[in-house]
Amino acid sequence: MRLSCSSVYVTERVIFALSVAVLCVCFLLTLVSYVSIVAAILRIPSASGRAKTFSTCGSHLAVVTIYYGTMISMYVRPNAHLSPETNKVISVFYTMVTPLLNPIIYSLRNKDFIEAVRTVMRRKCGVCGPRAKGSFSLG
Repeated sequence: MRLSCSSVYVTERVIFALSVAVLCVCFLLTLVSYVSIVAAILRIPSASGRAKTFSTCGSHLAVVTIYYGTMISMYVRPNAHLSPETNKVISVFYTMVTPLLNPIIYSLRNKDFIEAVRTVMRRKCGVCGPRAKGSFSLG
């Protein structure tokens, strides 16, 4: 923008305003939907049902937070004084890291996947000793 040899003040302000409008409104709508989801979960009578549902929501909320956090930090700022390298790193996070995290986060919730990881770890490096019944941790 600075190469245009004109004032970039108005352009930066318009980009900032549109970014706030689009990203923050979408993020707030997502948060409102999570509040209603949590309210519905709290009405589930069984504690195990609530725990399982909260676990699913927690995984998804982690990915959503990373996505919106990087997008907001990239676009919702009054002036673009970060270095191009920093902008590239932030862009990689919301374009590549977040989509790559989805399958990883959701597969870690799968019992068969966790058992397969344990088996591979035991064979390769002797990690992950005998598992306690009902334990799903990788370590």
